[in-house]
Amino acid sequence: MELTSRLRLAMDYCAGARRVIDVGCDHAYLCLALVQAGVEHAYASDLREGPLRAAREHIASRGMADRIDTVLCDGLSAFSSDSADTVVICGMGGETIADILSAAPWTADGAHRLVLQPMTCADRLRRWLGENGYTVTREGLAQEGRRLYTVLSAQGGAPAEGEENHWLFTRHLLSDPLFPAYLSSLEAKYRRAASGKRRAGHSTLEEERILTRLEELHGS
Repeated sequence: MELTSRLRLAMDYCAGARRVIDVGCDHAYLCLALVQAGVEHAYASDLREGPLRAAREHIASRGMADRIDTVLCDGLSAFSSDSADTVVICGMGGETIADILSAAPWTADGAHRLVLQPMTCADRLRRWLGENGYTVTREGLAQEGRRLYTVLSAQGGAPAEGEENHWLFTRHLLSDPLFPAYLSSLEAKYRRAASGKRRAGHSTLEEERILTRLEELHGS
């Protein structure tokens, strides 16, 4: 099954999983690919009936109804710690992903792998993970058109100590071929933020510190 580059990376991060929950499954493409690759059972969940209806059709057309269940629920509200060993949340904002995890504290028990692909606010998601007992164990970048996306693998446990502003990116990205382009996008983001604060008469000290750090990395 043909997956987008960010979903292919998410699938790679699920290697070795036995039972997977895909939150916000859309058409269940990822669940289908995972089961075809050897995952024992998958749950395709969504908040809306429309995507789940499409998911059921795709699942049935490929004869996978006995290995993929569709679940209508908000986030992880229909699941418990023994439902799966891997939780995938792709295609949502970083703050929404954090809200979903916050409502399911069992995801921080260290026994579950989380594969997360934030469409926005990846920095806020990393910060939230670090502040709430999760460790990012793996991170990579995927490009679709002109946009770059990060995919994180995280697990409950004491967060690794990082240097100042480590939530902007993890050390796992430093060797990624797309990291220079990602740095450029971060610089542009924080320049816009600083410009907006300056126009509003607010302090830009934090943004300036971050930009200095990013420029140092870009020059190294």
